[in-house]
Amino acid sequence: MMLSEIPFGRRLRYGLAGFLGGAAAPAAMALPVVAQSGFDALSTAFLSEWSSLAAISLPLVGTAVGWRIASWEAMLHERIRHLEGGATALEAASRFDGLTGLGNRQALNEALEAVMVARGPSGGTLLLIDLDRFKYVNDTLGHAAGDALLIGVADRLRQASGEGAQLFRLGADEFAVILPQALRRPVAEFVCLAIEAALAEPFILEQGRVMAGVSIGATLMSAEDREVADVLQRADLALYRAKEVFGPAHAFYDEALAREVKEGLELERDLSRGFVDGEFYLEYQPIVAVENGDVRSLEALLRWRHPKRGLITPDIFIPLAEKTGIIQVIGKWVVQQACAAAVTWPAPTGVSVNVSGDQFKDPNFVTHILDCLVETGLSPERLTIEVTEAVFSVDIDLVCRSLAELRSSGVRIALDDFGTGFSSINNLRLFPLDELKIDRSFANQMLETSQGAKLVDLMHKLSETFQIRTTIEGIETKNQLDFIKRLGIGEAQGFLFSRPFAAAEALSYLQARLAQRAATVG
Repeated sequence: MMLSEIPFGRRLRYGLAGFLGGAAAPAAMALPVVAQSGFDALSTAFLSEWSSLAAISLPLVGTAVGWRIASWEAMLHERIRHLEGGATALEAASRFDGLTGLGNRQALNEALEAVMVARGPSGGTLLLIDLDRFKYVNDTLGHAAGDALLIGVADRLRQASGEGAQLFRLGADEFAVILPQALRRPVAEFVCLAIEAALAEPFILEQGRVMAGVSIGATLMSAEDREVADVLQRADLALYRAKEVFGPAHAFYDEALAREVKEGLELERDLSRGFVDGEFYLEYQPIVAVENGDVRSLEALLRWRHPKRGLITPDIFIPLAEKTGIIQVIGKWVVQQACAAAVTWPAPTGVSVNVSGDQFKDPNFVTHILDCLVETGLSPERLTIEVTEAVFSVDIDLVCRSLAELRSSGVRIALDDFGTGFSSINNLRLFPLDELKIDRSFANQMLETSQGAKLVDLMHKLSETFQIRTTIEGIETKNQLDFIKRLGIGEAQGFLFSRPFAAAEALSYLQARLAQRAATVG
């Protein structure tokens, strides 16, 4: 700040104060002289000594110092105002996302708190939004493309959310929207559909054309809401459910959904604990030769007995194990247990083990299988690895290489639950297979409709075309057995032969079957 910019009144006050302060010393020197000799001796006394002459200049020096202090004070006030202005700007910036210009998580929390303070009949609706393909765009096209996509998403959210909506970006590919006017679910659902439609359109970026799916979790707010964390948790639970649906989807929080999702989350947490605590075990079901009833192998079936919920079926816990990644650990354990059990059975009876596609993502999985064979002493040809058609949705080249390596070592490969997935003839041609297992649902239909019978016959002929063995699951009656025998199907599995039994019973079961077979031949 220049001196000319300082108010004159302030300069005058500080200058006068300096003058008076500086005049105190000369006045103290002059008063004794005046008292003794009068005013006439004053000039002679001050001019006779240099210190007296210096004292005369002190009022002028004090005036200059006062003016300078006025300048310093003005500069100090100016700096304080500047710092306060910067702090205000910084505080405002801390509430906004620099990339999209939307409010951030702090701003969302403050907005939700404001809704709760208002405590009207309803606080509107909160939407939590998650993009489905953002990581793919970032990884394949680069972070610049990812940033451009986020900006485009923010623009479309503004348009689709309508007037009065408050938008926020919470980080990465997560967004939130407060809809103050959406007091009822149908209104909020209309906005959800509008957002899904808006984001379903392709984004034309400088790096290329990309698609971005979206999942939305929604919860209505009310006067009873008191904690921001509670509202966010409800929307999070709804988002969790929406993300389980393939493609664009939205879900609204309700008590039934909350119970179901919480149970699923609890099961996810219990998976690791249950595995460590020994709650998982194997049962076995025989696969027999249709022609003579010989037991070719036993299929290892994974079971989980939860201490509170009882027996939990694989169709519930296997997807959770795949989602959490613990399938890698459990899958290795299953292979080791199955091989260790099979080596105690009469040769050449083998064992079949189901393997998830996610297990092949572990670069050491194939090595682990081969190591289990070496450690247990089980011949490779007595082990069959069963995969379902779901592996075609993983990395088919990776799976094919892994299965080819196993097959070259002597391990047999079977395609399980055939007919229920999305395999193609080309996939079957590329896949290194030894066996095709027809799903149990076809066994139920083949004697009820001509179409069901033709489908089973067609799948068997397809298997013969690829020169691989055919097994059908779900055989429960002698009529079914007679029918597949006429078709020429080689192996079967089902309750007609045996229900699954405990691992401890496997050896005695096989020995009894061998004794029965010997007695029949004799």
